[in-house]
Amino acid sequence: MQTLIQMILPSLVLPFLLSAILWQLARSNQSILWALPLIWLPSYLWLLGWPSWFPVEANQWLWWLVVASIGINFISQSRMVLVTTMQSLLLAIVLIAATWPVLKYQFDMKVVIELLVVIVVGVLTFRYSSKGQATAPALTMVISCGGMGLVVALGGSLLIGQLAGALASVLSVFAISELVQKLKPSISPLHLLPIMQLYLVILVIARIFAETPLGPSALLLVAPLLGLITATRYAFVLSAASVSAAMSWLLLTTDSSSYY
Repeated sequence: MQTLIQMILPSLVLPFLLSAILWQLARSNQSILWALPLIWLPSYLWLLGWPSWFPVEANQWLWWLVVASIGINFISQSRMVLVTTMQSLLLAIVLIAATWPVLKYQFDMKVVIELLVVIVVGVLTFRYSSKGQATAPALTMVISCGGMGLVVALGGSLLIGQLAGALASVLSVFAISELVQKLKPSISPLHLLPIMQLYLVILVIARIFAETPLGPSALLLVAPLLGLITATRYAFVLSAASVSAAMSWLLLTTDSSSYY
């Protein structure tokens, strides 16, 4: 029971409470939403401890990503073309840095191709989601992040699964708001970009270091893309379908026992 509580508190309860506080503050001041990725950091620090100033492990690049993403949003002054271009460059840099030990000591062209695919999907997601056509962007990301958390936790790494679950909880109150308001967007694509960045990097870490199977990983990769760029009212259902397929694939085909 105590172990269960220790798992739930940092990955679900804490980010949910911080999400509720931020949502309430944002009702009167939307500019406060720049702090959205910051409310994920307490969960990160709880689960992993204080990171090294210079990252020595893949997951230690995540807090640098949060800081850099927020910095880009400030520098860009809400110019979406500049934001998406810089965030795409940041994604490529962090992915290469996080996976460099693998690329350096055990070079594998398959890993390089997978990284390129993730970067391309990231660029497409950033660029097309910036048009703001998604009806429920927070709900889409909660479905995607929560699904990734379950798949990764069951498929190889409870720790990385908790990090993804905390990312879902960060947006949980915003997703609830969208459901209550009949799918009216509760947050802009600009403020969601750092969360998208974290999602993609966590997914790559899970794929390479926790050996999450390729099939479920690919379905999780496209899950947010389907929900954010499809111009239909219920686009989030496509994300849910992709996540459900990833979970089914994992349960039917994989018996993973390696944890990162």
